[in-house]
Amino acid sequence: MSDTLSTIRTDRRRSRTRTARENARQAPPSDLTAQWRRALRRWPTILGTWLVVAALAVTAGLLWPPSYQATASLAVTPAAVNPLTGEAGNEEIEMHTEAATLSSQQVALRAAAELEDVPFEEADPQLAEELIESADVEAPSQSQVLRVSVTGTDPQQVAARANALAGAYLEDRAETVTASAAAAVERLDDSIAALERDDDQDSAVDQLREQRTAASLIAPTPGRIISAAVAPEDPSSAGLLLFTAGGIVGGLVLGVLAGLLRERSDRSVRRADRLAEAGASAVVSLRSEDDEDGALELLRLLARDGEGSVPGPGSRIAVHSPRPGEAEVVVRALSSVLDRWGGSVELVDEETLTNAVGPLDDWLTLQDAPPTVLMAVVPSRTGVAELAALSDRVDGMVVAVDARSDLRRSRNLLDRLTGRHATVVPAFVTQRQARPAPAATTEV
Repeated sequence: MSDTLSTIRTDRRRSRTRTARENARQAPPSDLTAQWRRALRRWPTILGTWLVVAALAVTAGLLWPPSYQATASLAVTPAAVNPLTGEAGNEEIEMHTEAATLSSQQVALRAAAELEDVPFEEADPQLAEELIESADVEAPSQSQVLRVSVTGTDPQQVAARANALAGAYLEDRAETVTASAAAAVERLDDSIAALERDDDQDSAVDQLREQRTAASLIAPTPGRIISAAVAPEDPSSAGLLLFTAGGIVGGLVLGVLAGLLRERSDRSVRRADRLAEAGASAVVSLRSEDDEDGALELLRLLARDGEGSVPGPGSRIAVHSPRPGEAEVVVRALSSVLDRWGGSVELVDEETLTNAVGPLDDWLTLQDAPPTVLMAVVPSRTGVAELAALSDRVDGMVVAVDARSDLRRSRNLLDRLTGRHATVVPAFVTQRQARPAPAATTEV
């Protein structure tokens, strides 16, 4: 009968533990405040990144050469007639085409020849390429105005190059208009000469002669410079102040991102809340072997089925730490608290622990002898399978971790141990090593 009741209690306890574990595993809703709080805990990373980025920005602002920009504006004038047809009337100007012409290789070579004061045939192609790369041409909508802006490190040079490109464009357009008009006059002369042989074409000849007169009167005035470029006094590039402001803001943003990334990629436990967030519920923080509050919390969680405030006398508790040192701190802390309550801790090996009788039914039945709790320190190199088998043969198991413990391994270990016979309690231990016991003094 007693065996049946024990089996029922064990199964019910396993079910409750498994349900609590699954509920703890459910993904909580995203909490941006908590994420930022975790990132701020990486303040050394945030501060270091911010200082490095700010220093780099200030250095770049000091070393970055200033950039100047000069702009020349010109108005494009339509021809009095269309030289391609010889018809009277104003020419319709396509400003996007004119902007592309101003940015062409032909105009750049003409401007390079003007800057070097050499004939067009001897213009430097490399200088022409530099002019094209440094120039920016725009045509404001609903206007016949072109603006050419040149950027460079020398204010006098950029002004001269902008004016040279504007003048070269007007010269090129004037030559194009003149050449087109001359070609139109030549075609009209040929047509007039052909029609003069026929007496019936007098009206057509008169019309062609009028067109020829209009084409011959075309003046090569394709436009004018309405605002010549002048050497700028102040640079157009970002100055030291802008670099510094960008470094401060950008460094802060990058620092926070670096803190978040390091927090997510860190494989060590570091803090008790990280172990709890990884899936280990009810993590007890134990600062040292003198931490009475932490030891009492451990005893409360180790109570079987939550019916007692502390483990009953004769309880079998195994203490394991993946890294050496923390288990001894836990044993000292539990022993200190039990001693104050009139109990005691008896350290035994694993075999003795597993072969011992389980806890007595009633703490108060022991009137003559103080209640004793059996504890064994499981070596840090013990495998997970051995620990799982041990948890089926003891009443409680404390898994002690510290800040340097591997977070993933600790979580996997707790997953394997949860749901078995033993009550498993993770403890985050701040003190790495237990203090040595004081040497006994000999009275003389």
